[in-house]
Formats: sequence, structure tokens, C-alpha cells
Amino acid sequence: MAKKNVKPAPAIRQNRQNKPASGPAPGHVAGRSKTPFPWIAAGLGIFAFLLYINTLGHQYVLDDPLAVSENQYVKQGIGGIPELLTHHYRAGTEGAGASALLYRPLSPITFAVEWSLAPGSPFLGHLMNVLWYALTVALLFGALRRVLHGYHWLWAASAALLFAAHPLHTEVVANIKSRDELLNVFFSVAALYAWARWLEQPLAGRLVLALGCYFLALMSKESAVTLLPVFGLASWFFFEKTARQSLVHALWFALPVVVFLGLRAAVLGQSTDHFVVSEMDNPIVAAQGFGERTATGFMVLWKYFQLLVLPYPLLSDYSYRHLPVVGWTNWQALAGLLLYGGLFAFAVRGLLRRYTPAFWAAAFLCSIALYSQLFLVIGTLFGERLAYLPSLWFCLGASFLLWQISGFDLKTAAPSLQLPPAGTVRWSAALAVLVLALWGLIAVSRNADWKNNLVLFTADSAKAPGSVRLHNGIGSELYSKFSKEKGLPEAEKTALLEQIKQHSQAALAIRPNPVSYLNLGNAAIARNQFAEAIRQYEAALKLAPQYGIARINIARSYKGWGLDEGKRNQNLPRAAELLEKALEYGMNDAGTYLDLGAAYGMMGQNEKAVANFEKSVQLDPQNRSAWRNLSIAYRATGNIAKAEECAKRAQ
Repeated sequence: MAKKNVKPAPAIRQNRQNKPASGPAPGHVAGRSKTPFPWIAAGLGIFAFLLYINTLGHQYVLDDPLAVSENQYVKQGIGGIPELLTHHYRAGTEGAGASALLYRPLSPITFAVEWSLAPGSPFLGHLMNVLWYALTVALLFGALRRVLHGYHWLWAASAALLFAAHPLHTEVVANIKSRDELLNVFFSVAALYAWARWLEQPLAGRLVLALGCYFLALMSKESAVTLLPVFGLASWFFFEKTARQSLVHALWFALPVVVFLGLRAAVLGQSTDHFVVSEMDNPIVAAQGFGERTATGFMVLWKYFQLLVLPYPLLSDYSYRHLPVVGWTNWQALAGLLLYGGLFAFAVRGLLRRYTPAFWAAAFLCSIALYSQLFLVIGTLFGERLAYLPSLWFCLGASFLLWQISGFDLKTAAPSLQLPPAGTVRWSAALAVLVLALWGLIAVSRNADWKNNLVLFTADSAKAPGSVRLHNGIGSELYSKFSKEKGLPEAEKTALLEQIKQHSQAALAIRPNPVSYLNLGNAAIARNQFAEAIRQYEAALKLAPQYGIARINIARSYKGWGLDEGKRNQNLPRAAELLEKALEYGMNDAGTYLDLGAAYGMMGQNEKAVANFEKSVQLDPQNRSAWRNLSIAYRATGNIAKAEECAKRAQ
């Protein structure tokens, strides 16, 4: 019998019911990779690690102390983990009400474990951030290679390489507090990897692993919910599932979301902290009507895409008033509308036609939507760390375009595991090297700015002179340096105080705020200009009546002023008056009562002296000087018995 010609079957083929073929996937023989993919992943991870190795000697910056060194639950080490699981984000830190609406226990748990190993060590925190980043990059290659089913592995490799080098990630890696972003993306990528493996071969263990990793991503940061549609999109675009199957696949991942939201509601429902978004943190709360709100939102979206394409200049703070509220006459708002409208149209058209390159646009829009301010006002207007997950999809799209320059067909070349001839992709390779070199240099250079707060704020304020928070940050850090570093030359001290004054006044010129007045008061009291210091602190209290540090500093100023009047000017009545004012503002300590008692005693007002010395010894029973003075005061009033009793206590 004559044999019929049989058309060779593709390496992976699905039947009409979309069941995966039982044979090995391309690039695999008997479970072994023909190409050293693990080595490629390891190389990418090492590349990412080396880019951030210069952050290992950095100190705590920005909110690192709030997340680590000042958090009482974290400082309990492993023993604090139950508290971290049952409280809102940063609940163990005084004044952490700004996180009362957030539930992200996973990153504080890692901080607690690290604290048990090396208490108060920023080195270990930075090291772990760099390691998490390197592991994410390595895993990303494996996940994309599986997700981009039917495409050459170079797409996944180049996307992971661009992701590793992108300078917009410097805040995430160099700021220990941003561990929540790192863990979110790591476990999201792990979920995608396990999910793609399940689509290749539906083993129950792989599905459980995917759902478990996605739950950990949610426990790292709530924004992982934006990944939910991506699982269905991957099924539709790359594994040729039907629309119904893709929807069912996405619904699988709704299960971890429901569990997480239930747990979150139970924990946050117990919190008594409240948080209201302020204009200083997110200026969009002051937008007038729907027009300004949407225009500002699209301006923000444009800014994200702009920094993804050209990541310069980079800033640690985009709050009031670096990015203002805008209307529809603003060109960036219009550019954002056109750009994202085009991306949306491209994603929808690609979705309907199953045009796989549109996958990155759809995934990118899902991930960036939460930070657009269009659907939800969040605690900040803009943040580079917020672009961490969206940058993954941006790099995926950018790497696809990179290969199109040379006309290299990633889909046609998929069955081949070999690298394409250098001559056929020289333009793509040249551009890739140029971008990686440029981004790498920017990233390494930017890392140096994150050494400590003073270096960071100084570098950034030059690029964002309209930022109130950056000016205030410099003022606060300069005063901290003035206070802590002993033995500074007088000329340097004078220069520091003058810089504090300049930055505080620059911030006040943009917007009156309590922190600037506080810094001006600190600079004044350092010069023993007590009246000026009190005036500045009172201005801070007028703007923020609950600003406790300003009230405390007023009390300290009155006390310092009183001691100065008594000792230097010998003006005892004025000294007593000022010390009484210190008590009114809450300076109720043993030393102040002792000084006030001494002033009254020297003026011959012995009854008042006795009353103040009594309060001093009540607050500090071990103070011999207070007991001796109390003995002298009682003797002056004629109460010899009490005088002798106090004299014995003094001994």
C-alpha cells in the first residue's frame, strides 16, 4: 500500500479541546535543557547584583527607621512576628497612623528575622534587598520564557536584562523600606512561572504553587491585585485557550485575593488609627472638580512613561509642589491622554485578534492603573517605586521592539535554540548595548545618592527646587549633624545654621508649613536666640496645633532662656518668669523644678522654693542636690525638723 505524505507536527501542538501535548516543550529533551538556561538566569541575577553592590555600605534612609529600627514589633525579632501579622503596616512605630489603611505583613516579618540575626544593621537590610532583586531578575527570565509560549527565548532574556538595568528601580533596591515592592514582584513572577508550568502540564501541585505565590505577593503589597487579569491574558495570548477558559483561569486567582481581603479586613477592622491624605503628600486632593482631577491623573501617567523611557532625573520625593495639579491646558496631560488612549486601543485590538505583542500593553495598563489617581486617590501623587511592576511589562514591550529593528522574527525562530547570526541582528544588539550601558551608568551613579538622607536630599533638591519636603529634609538633617557632631569648628557651625535657614525659608516661600518653622526655631535656639526660636515654634503650632515637638521645643526654649537670664544676666525675677512659662508648655521635669526653686530661693521667696524643690525630689528621689536645696529652703522657713530630714536624705 502506498504511504501518504504526512506533514510534520509542530514541537508543541494542542488539540481542539486545547489540551497540552504530552511531549516535551521546545528546548527540552527527557527533562533536560538543551541550552544552559539556568546559567543564563544565574548570569542575569549576578548582573543585577553587581549593579547594586555599591548600596551595601549605605545607612538607613527616608522611612527605613520607621519600618525597621524604630518599630517595636520588628525589634522583638522572630518573637514579634505574631504582632506583625495581626496589626496594620508599621503599627509598631509611633506616629504610624499614615499606614493605618495598609496591610503588608510580609516585609516587616523579613525585617524582624534580620533583626534577630543582626540588630540595627543597615548592611544586612541592604544586602537582602540586593539579593531579592537579583533573585527576581533570575526568576523573571525563567517565568517569561515559559509565559512567552511559542516565542524565542531571546525575548525573555532581553526583557529580563532591560529590567535588571532599569535605573527607575534604584529607589526600590536602595531603600530598605521598599522590601514590600521587591517581595511583591518576586512572588508575582514566581506565580507566573508556576502558572505557565501548569498551562504546559496541568499538575495540581503547580496550580497550588502558583496560587500560594500569588497570595504571598498580596501579603507583600496590596497592589499585587493588579496582576489578577494577567493570568487570564497569558492563557489567551500565548497558550491559545478559549475566552471562557482564560476567564476561568483568571478566576482561580481570585481565590487568594478573596482570602487576603478577608484577612486584611479582619486586621484593619481592629485598628483605631485613622489616616487622611494631605495635600502635602498628594496635591491631587486639592484638585477643583473632575477636569483637574483627570488632567492631573493623565499628567502623572505621562510622567511614569517618560521616566520609563528616559529615567532621568530621578528623585526620592515628588510631593508638594514638584508636581502640581494641572488642567487640560497642560501639554503633559494631553500627551498622557493620547499615549494611554493609544495603548488601550492597541491592547483591545490585540486582545480581540490574539496579537501576542499586545499582551505587554494590556499587562502594563493593568499594573499602572492603580497609580493613575483616576480611580483611587492614594497616599502619594507619584513615586518611582510604584513603577516597579509596570516597568516589567514596559521592558517586555521594549525588548520586543528591539528585535523588530533587525527584523528578527521571534515567533518563527522559536523552534531554534541557537543565537541568531550576529550580522542579522547587529542593529538590535548595538542599540541594546547602548541602552544597557546608559541605564547601568545612571543606576550605579544614582545608587551613590542613597548613601544617607543628607546626601540624598541635597542631590535631589538641586533637581527639584520646588519640593517643600526636600528643603525641609535638608534642614532637619543639617540640624541633626550640628547637634550630634561634637568639635565642629565655629565657622562650620555657622555655615550649617545658615544653610538650615536658607532651605527653611525656601520651603516657606513655596508653602507655609510647620516643619520649616521648626527648623528655623532649631537654628535660632542653637544661636541662643530664644525669643526668635519661640516665635518660630509658635508659628509651627499655629499651623499644626497637635505638633507636639514644637510645643516641647517652646518649653525647652523658655527653660534655656530662663537659665541664661539667671546665670548670665543675674535677672532672677525674669528667670523665674521664663521657667514658669517652660512649665506651662509641659517642661515638667526634675531639673526645671530644681532651677525654678533655686531662683525663688535666691530671691528669698522660700515658700515657693520649697514647693518647687518638693516637686523636683518627687520626680527624681535620687538627686542629692535637690534634697540639699530642699533642706536649705525648709531651714529658711523655720521648719528645722523637715530641714534635717531632707539633709539626711541628701546623704
